[in-house]
Amino acid sequence: MYPELEKVGGLQNAIDFEFVKFNSNLRVLRESNLDEFPLNFSLIKNGKKFSQVYIGAEEKLYLPDFWKDGVCLANGHTKNISELIQVIDYWLCNEVTTRELADKFSFVSPNEKAFAFDDNKEVEYTWNLILQDKFNTELIEFVKIAIKDEVLSKLFPFTSLYTLCFSRCTGYPYDTEDLPNVTPKQFENFVPIKEKKSIEEQDRNKFETLFVVTKNRNEYLGEGNAEEALKIVKANLLDNVQPARKGTADG
Repeated sequence: MYPELEKVGGLQNAIDFEFVKFNSNLRVLRESNLDEFPLNFSLIKNGKKFSQVYIGAEEKLYLPDFWKDGVCLANGHTKNISELIQVIDYWLCNEVTTRELADKFSFVSPNEKAFAFDDNKEVEYTWNLILQDKFNTELIEFVKIAIKDEVLSKLFPFTSLYTLCFSRCTGYPYDTEDLPNVTPKQFENFVPIKEKKSIEEQDRNKFETLFVVTKNRNEYLGEGNAEEALKIVKANLLDNVQPARKGTADG
């Protein structure tokens, strides 16, 4: 299905060959220990942005993704390697938004979160996404008050299983060092929120959700209800915590 790849010895060579034809300065990032093998995956980087390219196994398709500041913002698919090169060059060599990328190339589909990142509203967007998460309802009581806190709401939230974590940056890998995290405590008398709704009006305090606060996922800091847990979190933040910035912990 890919005669253009067979002709030059694989995907990496084919992409570089097309970059040359297109007068682009971009080249595939090559790992020395992988150069001997014709890979069906390629990585192209430029500054804070990169694209990964895969190929379809059952249908001829080039499948690029589009990353910026540690976040995957869009995916695409095309059968034409020349179109592939044009879209990657446009994304990596120009300061364009995901909207502009999708408007120029119809085969690019922005991810749901892309426009929030385009508009520098990714922190607010992600807090609301967690608040509305139907599969992590145990965290809702804490999230409801944390999202209104002037300090904590400016950090970037993410979940790891049932744990709510915070980051100083909005891209992966996250910057979580020395930041507290919050996990619902599971006791024999603990009633999950989804079961609690039918009885909470009868005795609100009796069925209160408890949260355990730790640092770096292993240092115990304390526990309590949502308000108490928030106080513990804030007491263990470093002074002058700044709002989460774009980028990754590596940066």
